[in-house]
Amino acid sequence: MKIQMDCEPAVDRKSAAVEIHGHPCYDGVIREEAILIIPVPKELESLALSRDGDDWDSMCNKLESFGFLNPIGNMHVTHLMVNGKKEIFH
Repeated sequence: MKIQMDCEPAVDRKSAAVEIHGHPCYDGVIREEAILIIPVPKELESLALSRDGDDWDSMCNKLESFGFLNPIGNMHVTHLMVNGKKEIFH
């Protein structure tokens, strides 16, 4: 499967302090052979790192306005990378 972006993302992955890592879900099946990495824009980092589920949902819903996939229902999140260090997601 090839994914093509029609626009440039608003965030450069090299500059992101927080990244969401996981596997895509397609037709309800987690595709472990593929890896997705979504850089979190600085404006959304506090929501991503909050332990509040409502903050996480809000951050995910705002990702699309930055040109990124909303992970809710579209990927199985395995972990976060925070300043280059792996963090447990749940």
